[in-house]
Amino acid sequence: MKRRLFIGVLGGASLAALSSGAASDAVAAGAPPRIDTPEERAEYTKRLLKELCTDLGPRPTGTPASRKGALIIKRELARSLPIAELDTFTFTRWELVGKPEFFLGSQPMETWPFYGTPSTPPEGIRGVLKKTGESRYVIADASSAATRANLSISSYGRAIPSYQNPETPNGLPTFGLGKQDILLIEKAERSKAPVFARVITRLRPNVSSSSVVGRLPGKVTDEIFIVAHSDTEYQSPGANDNTASVIVMILLAHAAAAMKPDLTLTFMAADAEEYGFYGAKHYAARREADGTMKSIRITLNFDSLTYGPNLQVHGKDEALKQVICDIHRDLAIGTEPQYFDDYDYVMDSEPFRTSGGKALYFNSRGYDEKTLPVYHRPDDVPMSVPLDCVETSFLVLLEFIRRMGKA
Repeated sequence: MKRRLFIGVLGGASLAALSSGAASDAVAAGAPPRIDTPEERAEYTKRLLKELCTDLGPRPTGTPASRKGALIIKRELARSLPIAELDTFTFTRWELVGKPEFFLGSQPMETWPFYGTPSTPPEGIRGVLKKTGESRYVIADASSAATRANLSISSYGRAIPSYQNPETPNGLPTFGLGKQDILLIEKAERSKAPVFARVITRLRPNVSSSSVVGRLPGKVTDEIFIVAHSDTEYQSPGANDNTASVIVMILLAHAAAAMKPDLTLTFMAADAEEYGFYGAKHYAARREADGTMKSIRITLNFDSLTYGPNLQVHGKDEALKQVICDIHRDLAIGTEPQYFDDYDYVMDSEPFRTSGGKALYFNSRGYDEKTLPVYHRPDDVPMSVPLDCVETSFLVLLEFIRRMGKA
């Protein structure tokens, strides 16, 4: 995918200016955007999807594309919020070296090794497939039967990576394959066909990367904290997962700035969700250190709000979920939200559990045949984002802020 640096001018500040210490002040001097209609929100969403996904491509944490994406998000938050800053952390970055290989017999297979997986030996590994459970396989040594690598078969579509902690002792490489490959995999396992796999990776210590945090101080310090991760898998532009959700959050920031709720609002585009939640953990530690963690009364975590029009709302607090239910009824949204009590603080919101507040985690479903197959895929591009889901999420969540933002 072609990548280029976005150097457009907005409110008198170019992207180059944003890299300076005066970035927030330079952009904040411009007029807040007018995004008052569904049509304007759709155009705004398409523009940001182009900048972040098409122009930059994949934005895995710690890469130049990730840094450029953070500056774009900061620029947009600074158009409406008095505080917009980078929250920078350092970590050990995993990198894929060269193209991974996977063969069943002589048949090459598309594979995406897990993000964080260790290398195979330079010569690769050879063996046979061994079934270890329902749709679960490993590559085993043909002589000793010792496991040499793990396979992960996507339940949604073609091959995808997920996360594997690179610091796990004695970890084995994990290769992602697609569900369309299952018949070939089953046949190879039955026939003891030879399998070959190779992936070369490296770790780079002390790499820096940044989340973006915007704040709208209210009349009180009690706070609604909203987080959506901004990073992507290493080979995916991440339009649905999770750029569109970040754009919903930015739209909420613009609207909330005009609304001026009583409670303080904090908006975080968290980096490294796909790679160990380093961004959220770093900012949570900062909030603990400065004594403001307990100010957070409600935490909202947005992840993939555009897989369909029907919000999936996870949380332990029934009253908070009832607010979402009431909003759907009162606004006559016309979708079918689903409610779960399985978890509240999860992934990027987990580090904020010590706030002692309430939490909701939002996902979505409804266009599963269109959107789920692009999960963690190179084809998670702007054209795959259903813009009606952006609008639905925005309307529901803005009304939630309106109702819950009162002191």
